[in-house]
This record gives sequence, structure tokens and C-alpha cells, in this order.
Amino acid sequence: MLATAWLLWQARRRAHITSQLVSLNESLSFDLPDFLRKCWKPLSQAGFKGINWQLSWFGTTLSNSEGVEGNVFIQRKLEVEEISLVVNLYDGPRRFEQRYFSTILSESFFLLLHMDMWIKLGTVQGAFAQTAKLTVFLQHDMKNLVQLISLVAEQLEAPAQGNEEKLLISLRAVMPSLMDRSERFLNTLSSQVHQGQRRLVDLGDAIHKTAKIYDLSVTLSGSAQTFINELTLNSILDNLIGNYADQSRIGTEVTPEVQVRLEDLEDHVEVAIKDSNGAPCLWPERLFEPFWSDKGTGLGIGLYHARQQVMAAGGSLRALAPSEEPLTFILSLPKNL
Repeated sequence: MLATAWLLWQARRRAHITSQLVSLNESLSFDLPDFLRKCWKPLSQAGFKGINWQLSWFGTTLSNSEGVEGNVFIQRKLEVEEISLVVNLYDGPRRFEQRYFSTILSESFFLLLHMDMWIKLGTVQGAFAQTAKLTVFLQHDMKNLVQLISLVAEQLEAPAQGNEEKLLISLRAVMPSLMDRSERFLNTLSSQVHQGQRRLVDLGDAIHKTAKIYDLSVTLSGSAQTFINELTLNSILDNLIGNYADQSRIGTEVTPEVQVRLEDLEDHVEVAIKDSNGAPCLWPERLFEPFWSDKGTGLGIGLYHARQQVMAAGGSLRALAPSEEPLTFILSLPKNL
């Protein structure tokens, strides 16, 4: 009877801790990074000695450790498309029924982690499906925009008398770039992807043109060239540099001071972009997460789309986010075809 009572107590205790984990996960809206950060308290109450994990979250890697490590541990590797996780759950020496209860609880924990991955993937795919329904309406609006910009560009070839010369010079420099971007958006929405249309592009010139469109001051150091589709490069730079332009329009007291470093390496070129006046990034793992934005009006798709384009071009895009310094985007692009 004593043994049975002890087993029932152990079972109820593990069931209560499992319920705590489930409730915690629900309260965090099944958000995997947050759940991993906060799951240790109930796990420690179950007698586990420690946990460490490494998460790759849409191209951003983060990790953490709690408790102490030991020789006895349960490891689980989980992967769902752009999300992968390695968890080590450290346990003390247990015998017979204690090992059984510990295994049951750990499997429940791993199941919650895997479930969060699939929930996130389903949410992203569902949002993309809804976005696709808007394509027809966006195509119509973009066609009108391209026609308008084309008309203005033609008029600038023979400006009417009385217009200020400085304005004409500025418009002549900006409008062709705007027209290129409008055509790029239209081609993207029409699924007319420019495959194989790569040429040697000067990165310094492309960055200066993008910064001029956004009326943003950029300090550039170094030089580099890359073989890439120019429309793709413009889209990548729009999403990266456009973020700093958005900050300057919010009305903050600090004006962005964007610094760009170009480095020509052996087999690739590297672009480092940093706002020296920027605040530290509080959510580095969210930067490339689709449909997440810290701006109330943001769609949260720009950096995710930029990273997808960079990867398709054979490069990589990552972010360095020190806890007390502004973040730095590191863009790597192939040097040759």
C-alpha cells in the first residue's frame, strides 16, 4: 500500500508539472523561443538537473543553458523546414519507476517543442496563402504606378520653363531608379522572375542610389563588385536600408548615421551595415521571422524576403546583435558567376 501510494503521488506530481508546461506554452501563444527561455522552472521542479538548447530560428541562431550539466542526459534533435532545435535535458541517477516517470515527462516536453514548430510553420504558410490572394489587386495598382512614373520620366526629358534646375537634376537621378523598382515589383507579382540575368554590379554605386531614394545619409568605406541580378540587389538593399529610413521618419530625437563597409574577399564580397546611433536590438531572433514586426504598421516581411533573395543568389544574410550595441547586418554575396 505504501508503494502504491508513493507511485500515485509521483504520477500526480509529474502530471501537475506537465500541466504547468502546457499552461505556460499556451500563455506564451505557443511561441517557441519564449517557451524555451521560461520552461526551466517547472522542469527543475521535476528533478531535472539542467538543460541546454540551440535554436536556429529562420536563419538566426540562439542558445541558452540552465542548471548544471552531467553525464546522464536525454538529447533530442527537432527540425521543421527553417526551424531546427537541439535540446539536452540533464537528469540525475534514477531507478526503475523514477526513470519511467522522468522519461514520460521529457517526452511530453519534447512533444510541446515539436508542436510549437509546426504551429509556427502553419501560421506562416497560412499568412502567405492569404497574401497570395491579394496579388491580382496589387498588380492592378502597380501597373498604374508604373504608367505614372513612366509619364513623369518622359516629361523630365524636356522640362517646362520656370522649373528649378536643382529639382530637375534631383528628379532625373531618382525617377529612373523608382521606375526600375516599380517594374521589379510588378514582375515579382506576375511571377516573372529574372533567372540568369546577372551582371557585374558596383555595390558602392547601388548603395548610394538606394540611400538617395530614401533621402538617407550613408558613410561608405571600401569597394566591391558582385555578379547579381540588379533588380534583386535593389530589392535587398531596399529592405535593409529602408529600415533605417523608416526609423528616421518616426520622429525620434536621434538621426540615423548609417555606416556601410565593403570588403572584397577571396571568393565573395561582404557588406556590413550599421547605424551607429541605433539602439540595441531586443529581439535578434525575430529579425528574419516572417510576419513579425516591432512597428505597429509593419508587415514584418521585408528582412525575411531579403534573406530569401540573398540565399537564392548564392549568398547569406545574418545579423550581429550585441546586447549593448547597435546591430550590424552582414550581407555576403558571390564574387563571380
